[in-house]
Amino acid sequence: MGDPTGPTVRRRRLGGELRTLRELLGLDQAAAAKHLECSTSKISRLETGQGIAKLMEIKSLLDLYKVDDPAARTKILEIHKAASQQGWWEQPQYETVLPSGLGVYVGLEYDARALRTWELGYVPGLLQTEAYARAVLSSGVRPADEVERLVDVRRQRQQRLTATTSQPLELWAIIDETALLRPVGGKATMREQIHHMVQAAALPNVTLQVYPLNKTAHPGMKGAFTLLDFEAAEPVIGYVDSHAGNVFLERDKQTRALAHTFDRLRAGALDPDASVARLNDRATEESKP
Repeated sequence: MGDPTGPTVRRRRLGGELRTLRELLGLDQAAAAKHLECSTSKISRLETGQGIAKLMEIKSLLDLYKVDDPAARTKILEIHKAASQQGWWEQPQYETVLPSGLGVYVGLEYDARALRTWELGYVPGLLQTEAYARAVLSSGVRPADEVERLVDVRRQRQQRLTATTSQPLELWAIIDETALLRPVGGKATMREQIHHMVQAAALPNVTLQVYPLNKTAHPGMKGAFTLLDFEAAEPVIGYVDSHAGNVFLERDKQTRALAHTFDRLRAGALDPDASVARLNDRATEESKP
């Protein structure tokens, strides 16, 4: 895995501690917001690990929550100090171009032990070549310099798959075959992309399956999603990206539903060896004039 206590996990841990303290006193988020003279949305972001408060604000909340024990206060303040450290994705050159919510996802991905992802229309970002990623990101209205910075974000994220100083990220990716048929960036780009996926599938921490086009309707047709698995003490998080925004799913019922769907897709997809064979077939097709 990456840093098991990276900044995103630390912020979530801090938020969870503060939420527990607030609920023990029977206070709602509005009461905490009134105490800090801020919006309830700020308290919500803090408690879900999507933001970080100033040190004086944390101390003020601890006063409100009647945390008088020195050891208990020190514990919270130490978590806050660690959570205040920046991740590489929060550097200005990346933070200014990351779409809303994606920075949180990148942080969670960095801290994750394993990912299970289903992709319907694209090759997963962790497996994209630079040329393929550039073609995908250029399909919008972004300036060229923003596209290049976002391509660099993908390149940085992919380093988790081949990490040598820590345990690499485990990736189980299931890709609908339709994603392999659309010539994103042209034939040469797709041929390179498919060869790259074959190489990635050979990594011991990567499992790749193709969901064949000849299968009938299946549960994954509703859209792509990702499940992020952490250490045992941390809950599984589901992530869904859409035109309407990014959604993080944390309730057990929600993540279990996604896990069930993933298991059904895994059962219906080609096995890893057959999937690599299908990829090689597609590469041959892309080589034809």
